[in-house]
Amino acid sequence: MIAEDRLYLELLFVGAFLLIVLLVNNILLYKQKITDYISLMTIAGIVMCAFEIAWTVVEKNPEINTLAYIAGCGYCISFVIFAALLNRYLVDRLGLEINKRRLIIGYIIPVAAFSLICISTPWTHLVFKMTEAGKVQDMVLFETLFTGLLYFYVFSPILVAIYYLTLGKKKKPENAQVPVSLFIFCIMIPILYWLQQLILGEKLSHYENLSLPVSMALVYLVTNVSTQAILKSRAKVEAIETDLRIASKIQNDALPSATPEFDKYINIDMKCSLNTAKEVGGDFYDYFFIDENRMCFLIADVSGKGTPAALFMMTAKTIIKDYALIKDSTSEILNEANVRLCENNKESMFATVWIGILDIRTKTLQYTNAGHNNPIIQRKGKTPEELEPVHGIMLAGFETTKYQQSEIHLEKGDRLLLYTDGVTEAHNKNNEMYGIERVEDLLEDTRDCLGKETLGKMIDDINDFAKDVSQFDDITMVIISIKE
Repeated sequence: MIAEDRLYLELLFVGAFLLIVLLVNNILLYKQKITDYISLMTIAGIVMCAFEIAWTVVEKNPEINTLAYIAGCGYCISFVIFAALLNRYLVDRLGLEINKRRLIIGYIIPVAAFSLICISTPWTHLVFKMTEAGKVQDMVLFETLFTGLLYFYVFSPILVAIYYLTLGKKKKPENAQVPVSLFIFCIMIPILYWLQQLILGEKLSHYENLSLPVSMALVYLVTNVSTQAILKSRAKVEAIETDLRIASKIQNDALPSATPEFDKYINIDMKCSLNTAKEVGGDFYDYFFIDENRMCFLIADVSGKGTPAALFMMTAKTIIKDYALIKDSTSEILNEANVRLCENNKESMFATVWIGILDIRTKTLQYTNAGHNNPIIQRKGKTPEELEPVHGIMLAGFETTKYQQSEIHLEKGDRLLLYTDGVTEAHNKNNEMYGIERVEDLLEDTRDCLGKETLGKMIDDINDFAKDVSQFDDITMVIISIKE
């Protein structure tokens, strides 16, 4: 084997190795599937290099012409398949759509026809043939069909890219990502081919030596495109994270203070807590004075999580407060709010709500429960128990739903805990739920504590119970106590 052939083989091994690294990198790092165009294209490139290595080794040996024909046919077929997949990949990255008919006419039929012709070439000699000395002789379809398919598949997307870079800037699809990279890829192939010829000379024993420059240029192209995609994705993620942080701040600012300070004559202690599972959530609490003697407070849990739940939460909070300021009872407030929330509710969002109005003079509490968890009431000197009943289904479920109300009297030393299902349904690593019993036990253990201390211990206990498990739901609590 002459020195030029040996050097070329070494370079082919390098090209094949780079393609293997590229394939592994795309699958493991960029999470590409093995069936994606980029993966199939890289596999075809590796096979192409392997066949050319085999062809270079067996060429010029007339005693193994059969192996030379197999290597040659395999090289030509894999090269055309590689070029077709490269074209399909580039067309996709340019944002162009290929329908089924064009897919069949432009890719499947030409590749299949050429493969059949190539397989028959040992007998027909339509593409190439071996001379008695074992050298390759190009035949009629080599310069026309084989070379034509390669040039068409490799360079046609580049013409589109050049068009997008010049005359067609305004027509460029929004998802077209690679015009500049394609243009550089186009320039790299002839430059690498020229350098290859300059270094190795014209004495190469193989008849076609585009594998090396194409594979080298391909490594640049795919790596560049994948890097661009990652950078764009990262920029989008950072933009989304920034928006979510702003949305989270807006949402938190829309809620009243978690530790309100009432006037001294109002003998009430209140503490609130909200921990969202995501940056923004669907749980919310609220409290406000309807007049100088009546305070309205509520807790709610919107269906779903994230931004949609947060948007519906803000709407529900505003509507409920609007009606609370003009209606005389909790049932009327929720009846009217339910009708409003049912309007144009195309996403079928809903919210469970518990709302109460406390007369701070008489300590009479009027309340309505719209499908929410029953609060826990702890009378002075007694064990905690659930405050029943539920007066109707969730808000925004059915426009015709009518809610009722109940009334109780609170005494000094009594306290009431409102919570969302994120509390009782918190899971540990054994898939056990925190449960209502643990909530009641902790309330009993913190009987003599203020609301702030009680909720602090409750949150710590939930976090300790569910350690090593990601929070999957918003956790919201409100505790209100009648001072002694």
